[in-house]
Amino acid sequence: MFDRWLRKAVAIVCLPLLAAGGCRGMLRTSLPTEPEPAAAMARQPRAAPQTLPLELVFVRHDDHDPVLRDELWNLVDEQVFDEPLRRRLHANGLRAGVVTAGLPPHLADRFLPATVAAGDTLPAALPDNPALVRHRLNLLPGRSSDVLAATGLTELVMLERDGDGVHGRTYRDASTLFSLRSWPAADGRVRLQLSPTIKHGPVERAWVGEEGMFRLETGQRRDTLDGLQFEAVVPAGSMLVVGCAGEAASTPGDAFFRDRHGSRAGQRLLAIRPLAATQSHDPLFAAATDDDAEDGRQ
Repeated sequence: MFDRWLRKAVAIVCLPLLAAGGCRGMLRTSLPTEPEPAAAMARQPRAAPQTLPLELVFVRHDDHDPVLRDELWNLVDEQVFDEPLRRRLHANGLRAGVVTAGLPPHLADRFLPATVAAGDTLPAALPDNPALVRHRLNLLPGRSSDVLAATGLTELVMLERDGDGVHGRTYRDASTLFSLRSWPAADGRVRLQLSPTIKHGPVERAWVGEEGMFRLETGQRRDTLDGLQFEAVVPAGSMLVVGCAGEAASTPGDAFFRDRHGSRAGQRLLAIRPLAATQSHDPLFAAATDDDAEDGRQ
């Protein structure tokens, strides 16, 4: 009898203490001791998008210039593209490749005598006379930018060759350009993609869908030569070169790079080289030393 009464008394005394201890434990575990991850991320400043600085160089030269028509292309590695693409480009009057070795002084000089335009946008039209035009461009990865090759073409007759034969078309009020995209690689290389494109016809307004939204754009129609799109991975200190192939004809290569009228006849070539963020010039265009020349011959 006494034992039963003692057990009841102990239970009456201990239960409130256990309840109070349990409540305190629950309160301690329900209070956050660290900031929520979302709140912590909201307080951190967002990093600015990293742009890729590129330098674009257009060089005009005569049709039979031995330096830029022959000697330069002996240093260009066209094997970076597979054989079907190389055949397709050559059949349409185009050639392209990557230069990784230092240029000899007389070749480097052909790329140097000009000033670099400031800003992140390309000019709306190319100057008519200069033998060399250079421009620095900062691109967001994957974002396209138009690189004008020829403008003010009242009538452009072009014959494009593909596996099915030859297809001809006449464009009115046309401009030829490359839609340029770039992506960085972890080892410092840059992947460049060029899509030959023709703008033509009257200026029109159209709705364009992008990233789940529609916007109203004003401009000419755009025809992309999908079969001639190419891309190359360019190492640091190297450049991608694009130019004409073959004799004058009504090929895409002629439409993009051959000057038939105006004060300076001949043709042009385009060089694109990645730059470091703080780099004002590329060592590829510096005069090669004897050691560099020896390395290039090995």
